[in-house]
Amino acid sequence: METGVIVIVDLGHENCQMIKEDVESFGVPAVICSHEASQEELDSLGEIKGFILNGGPHKSINGFRVDASEAIYENEIPTYSVDHASWKGVDLFTWPKDEVERKERIGKFLSETCKLDIL
Repeated sequence: METGVIVIVDLGHENCQMIKEDVESFGVPAVICSHEASQEELDSLGEIKGFILNGGPHKSINGFRVDASEAIYENEIPTYSVDHASWKGVDLFTWPKDEVERKERIGKFLSETCKLDIL
């Protein structure tokens, strides 16, 4: 079974823990990290198989838009962007409210994009 970790990048949404739990429900380890994560911090997480850029209603600080660090963008690692316009594009403008639909989207990212074996 292909293993690795999915990193949920906190870009202003209060649901990061829920998304982490959704990822883990597929048997895939997940961690939440700051949008300011350095390459050293990312390296300490082990083999990263994907990033979920988790934007939301709190994506501005003092009027400035919060964005992921260069270390996150510089990797050639699959990225799923939700409610966050990045140079890699936006995959979803908001998470579906329906849990089944949300998990279907996460499962598709894990299996098809990240090439992980999921439960």
